[in-house]
Amino acid sequence: MGRKNVFLMGDTAFLPGAKAAVVMTEDVGFLEDKKFTATVITPAKGSSVKKEVRFVPFGHQDKLPVRIMKKIADNTIVGSNIEFKANMAYGDGLMVCRRVKNPETQKIELEELTPEEAPEIFQFISDSNYLRVMSELANDLVVFSDSFVYLAFGKRKAGEKPKVVQIWHREMCFSRISEQDEKTKRIEYHGYSSQWGEESFPDDVIVTRLLDRRSPLYDLKVRTGLVPDPETGEKKDEEENGYTLSLNMPVPGRFYYNRPYWWSIFLDWYEFSCAIPKFKKALLKNQMVLKYHVSINMKFWDKLYDSEGIPKDDKKKRNERKNAFLQQLNDFLSGEENAGKSFVSHFRYDQINKYEESDIIIKPLESFIKGGEYIEDSEEATNVICNTMGVHPSLKGASPGKSKNINGTEARELFIIAQVLFKPLRDMMVLPLYLAREINGWGKDIEFVIPNIMLTTLDKNTGSEKSIGNEKV
Repeated sequence: MGRKNVFLMGDTAFLPGAKAAVVMTEDVGFLEDKKFTATVITPAKGSSVKKEVRFVPFGHQDKLPVRIMKKIADNTIVGSNIEFKANMAYGDGLMVCRRVKNPETQKIELEELTPEEAPEIFQFISDSNYLRVMSELANDLVVFSDSFVYLAFGKRKAGEKPKVVQIWHREMCFSRISEQDEKTKRIEYHGYSSQWGEESFPDDVIVTRLLDRRSPLYDLKVRTGLVPDPETGEKKDEEENGYTLSLNMPVPGRFYYNRPYWWSIFLDWYEFSCAIPKFKKALLKNQMVLKYHVSINMKFWDKLYDSEGIPKDDKKKRNERKNAFLQQLNDFLSGEENAGKSFVSHFRYDQINKYEESDIIIKPLESFIKGGEYIEDSEEATNVICNTMGVHPSLKGASPGKSKNINGTEARELFIIAQVLFKPLRDMMVLPLYLAREINGWGKDIEFVIPNIMLTTLDKNTGSEKSIGNEKV
């Protein structure tokens, strides 16, 4: 029996002889973070805190965010789902409204404001590039169920009233939080560094004070002297240049860093989903290399040599040209990137003997590989992952097959339901603006809304309509 090659591709292998697939899975212990040793950090220049701070590592060896992002990049379904959910969370951008009561119906309605009606608010949004901040927050919240922003007051003079001048996003991958303070029982500090997960003791950590995650607005008003401190009964402004705000979503049993529910895919179906395309690649590559019979007319070589001016007595050049052509033909037939290519060859019809005389004939040999391998497995893995991540496969064409399409009405209903489920996440995305509203005195009736994109039927001569009413936001 001839020896069969073993196809080894990263953490996956295919054994043609045994018809066996081998997957080298990663220990899922990288998700565990119950036991940790805090990292003592000296704040870098620009920090509002000068003393050493003990920070909690994010996962095993403080590398969990980096590993999660790599796993997202390594799987087409997971990466596509993250992008889809982040775009859904972003919705139709940001809308500034005023809450009013309709005098006729006595119902509360939202009235959209223009830049001319609220110039200070729109200037603040522009100065903060808040649409970009929203996009960043959407990605962080979808992946980690947590994110951070910094409320910048700018340089303040003694006795000057605090005012939020900008909001800066603090990417989750580069954020860490301190150990719980033994006295206050709160997490007091946030550390921002591009070296987290790469260096044991980063030297560029910007340390800032973290608002109380239980009630950040109240804590901010206490720290800025707008309301009395509940412990002392006095108003006192800490005169800081800014504070960091945590936007963590509720996840039971997690005190420091969240563990989103969808991360459960890394315990089982994720590795399977990654392996299937590699198995398909091995099968396709095996068929392309071993499953063809190529016939080349001997006259073809003479025509090739003559067309390139290679003399008959120069056998070395002729052999080199023949080998080069065969290599080109081999490259043409090998590899999955050549599937579906066209090959053009000239032929001559012999009028006397009544047959075609071709230069090159390529015949595929019968193979047990029919091209449908793992389709059902791929569909099952895709459906499980999409279900776990809260994305209906039909909304993004994730499931293969001809019979997986849905009609327009079903698609619209699924799209509407999906947007409704993003309400808690969107509330977190606009929370920083409500803190700025309170500190800057923009008015209690100002509301910030991320509107949905409401789909309608095509018989109304339009594909979509922007939602501006309270019913659709």
